[in-house]
Amino acid sequence: MTIEQLARSTRSVFEQHYESLTGLPFFTSFPLNCCQGATVVFGMLVKLLPTQHTVTVVKGDTRDGRESHYWVEIDGLVYDLTLDQFQETLGRRFEGINAPLYGAAKHPLRMHFLPSERQSAVLAFSFFCQKHANLEGVDAALQFVRYEVQV
Repeated sequence: MTIEQLARSTRSVFEQHYESLTGLPFFTSFPLNCCQGATVVFGMLVKLLPTQHTVTVVKGDTRDGRESHYWVEIDGLVYDLTLDQFQETLGRRFEGINAPLYGAAKHPLRMHFLPSERQSAVLAFSFFCQKHANLEGVDAALQFVRYEVQV
């Protein structure tokens, strides 16, 4: 399975099962406001592949610091499974945000969300579990998605 196939399959599982992924905060409104959970789960799925990839979870902040957004960079390419959440609010100012992003060279919102933090997938997963959710719930969601996408 390629990274793009895994990203598309993961997004599909999120779309079909977001209401039952209760271990991931805010997932009842997927894709709205669940970029961090979606990103850490996808990042960990990539790390579980038998091939080696450089996986970085990126947090971007607006200039005024009021909003943040998360995405994954894998081997230098950008994957944003929740990018389409911004179509309604930012679609007039930015192109290419009406769908998830799978393997782009640059993030289309890079001038809106300036990268402020970069972490390995494992560190980002750990931080998310410690600060925003609980390990049992996030791990259950990860294992469910892993089973559904057959990684």
